[in-house]
Amino acid sequence: MQLAYWDVRGRLRRASPEAVRAVVEALGVDAAAPPPAVEPVTVAWDGRLRLKLRLPGPADRVRCAVLLEGGGELEESELSVRHVRGRDGGVECHVAFPGRLPWGCHRAVVTTGGRRLHTVVLSAPRRLPRVAPPRLGLWVPTYGLWSRTDGLCADFEALRRAASWALARGAGVLATLPLFAALLDEPCEPSPYLPASRLFWNELFVHLPGSRRTAVTGLVDYRAAFAEKRALLEESWRQLPDRRKEEVRAWARRQPWLAPYTAFRAYLERQRRPWRAWPEVARSGVRLEGADPVARDVYAYAQWLADRQLQGITETGACLYLDLPLGAHPDGFDPWQFRGLFVEGVSAGAPPDPFSDLGQDWSFPPVHPQRAREDGYAYLRACLARLFRVARMVRLDHVMALHRLYWIPKGFPATEGVYVRYPADELYAAVMLEAVRAGAVVVGEDLGTVPGTVRRELKRRGLWRMYVLAFEAGSEPLRPPAPDTVASLGTHDTAPFASWWEGLDLVELHGLGRMTAEQMSAERGRRQAVVTALARQLGLRDPSPRTALHAALRWLAESPAGSVLVHLEDLWLATACHNVPGTTGDQHPNWRRRLRYPVEAWDGLPEVSETLRDLAARRSRHP
Repeated sequence: MQLAYWDVRGRLRRASPEAVRAVVEALGVDAAAPPPAVEPVTVAWDGRLRLKLRLPGPADRVRCAVLLEGGGELEESELSVRHVRGRDGGVECHVAFPGRLPWGCHRAVVTTGGRRLHTVVLSAPRRLPRVAPPRLGLWVPTYGLWSRTDGLCADFEALRRAASWALARGAGVLATLPLFAALLDEPCEPSPYLPASRLFWNELFVHLPGSRRTAVTGLVDYRAAFAEKRALLEESWRQLPDRRKEEVRAWARRQPWLAPYTAFRAYLERQRRPWRAWPEVARSGVRLEGADPVARDVYAYAQWLADRQLQGITETGACLYLDLPLGAHPDGFDPWQFRGLFVEGVSAGAPPDPFSDLGQDWSFPPVHPQRAREDGYAYLRACLARLFRVARMVRLDHVMALHRLYWIPKGFPATEGVYVRYPADELYAAVMLEAVRAGAVVVGEDLGTVPGTVRRELKRRGLWRMYVLAFEAGSEPLRPPAPDTVASLGTHDTAPFASWWEGLDLVELHGLGRMTAEQMSAERGRRQAVVTALARQLGLRDPSPRTALHAALRWLAESPAGSVLVHLEDLWLATACHNVPGTTGDQHPNWRRRLRYPVEAWDGLPEVSETLRDLAARRSRHP
């Protein structure tokens, strides 16, 4: 636990004694308990296994067997041991296993002095190998996609068409918000950063040929859209030939945790209330009596379709860039299935920063830093493996959580949180193991309150970082993005470029009650200074939003950035935000706004197609 931290403005903030006591209680650990004889997880960097044993006295003989993930066993009957006297009168034994282990999650069994000790071994590269993704990409929100001609609306087929369209214009990366399963009935939470599960895909986005036309303008009505998609999925399942149904069921049996997931969704449909309000036998996960078997088949079928449709996007040649949200909705499948893994009585969040002066309470329970080690981070690795099946680039939301996470006790404001430390080496190993298997790029979202040590560790491990011009603007001189960054003008949590350039977002924040009139006035003065400095640095004579947008994008395109991401709506100077951090759905229509233009209209927008082609040409000339 970290009792104090430096905020983004360089001020030292100390956690209150009351908040610390509440977090200690939630952790439920005995600080006086002796350390284990061997840690539950051991990292074998570059495949070299080094074990540390804590024993009452020197070990005369140590044997070790490594049970390999893919089958087989490596065994050494006599290992060399180096002894170090511990402070508590015990002895630390340092043991080196010869040779190198293959990448994977293995299990080591150590025998010494009549004792058998077990540890999970994560064998991973010390640094990720260099992977070169496409140098230009397009960002679109999947839920905002729609078509005027064929009723195509917010699904994986629309995303595939967007990928093909972008690829034809030189943008080889297609980035979007998280695509994981969501609670869209009762309860209903559309935020892609509060998924029902990080292990399964969002059934709402499954494409079904011949879908009925739904309203495609204005804001997304998630309840209505999901109800329609759920009915269409069941109708499609009932019409499926028996042979194909058996194929789906056989596939489903091979998917870890899919059987309990489909049971959870079917039972939730019957109960129509959060799982903490279910009967005890169901709440505890012992038995879900009354879960409709047809509903279970429908949810399995939806996952089967989603898996194939996402694979179809990769077959276009586009590089999918997907997010791994930091947590899952407290009423979702993951906290129900893995109850011992998630901590009750606290929620994860962020202290005051440029996104929110009041801090942010993200409402989801954090993962317990010690309990996650018990099975070698199986849950985290499964979430990553799901993404890497279809994505060559994965962005880790709030990457600082590999080191520490801001916990907010229940009943406390977001300004009164406490940082809890996590086993960073082990978490990096879990991430890097899955990434190296997939040959993918991992991008750490390192915005906001992030110590320099975290950024240095990302660089040392070969993980990429983010470069956001809206945050870098105003510095003298303007720092260009590094080769190991994904560069963009903004993010899904910032205002579109035109709104940012003209300060319209500040007016909106004032209208939402997130700023006083005095704060808005002061911030507008600071923003104007930043915009003026950026205009000078870009050599602008015309400070209009369109001129500034094109100059800023060209500057990024000619920079050393590993990949440059263009937000589609910036190209037609949109000003409405997709999300305003710190607001609720009642205050702002977060994650609900459809794009202004349908997919087939993009060709008729020369400022969109021509800009992308120009940026692609500039990227190719500046490797």
